[in-house]
Amino acid sequence: MAIHGEEQFASLIAGAGIVWSIDFVTSSPVPARAMVFPAGPLEICALGILVWLHAKWRRTRDSNDRHYLASAHY
Repeated sequence: MAIHGEEQFASLIAGAGIVWSIDFVTSSPVPARAMVFPAGPLEICALGILVWLHAKWRRTRDSNDRHYLASAHY
């Protein structure tokens, strides 16, 4: 998968987790501070953030490799 595509996909996953969390909080009459989140929304958000960080790591590594190859003296 291309780095840019991975970044966009990860942002979509994290956004879906945030929207799901907000929907859960606003649909319940219980105050948010007394609420226990079900398994799902926060984990999806965390997964999206991890995939996004992986894409950023790939971009940095790719950038460093290109810089190294461009400045290498043979």
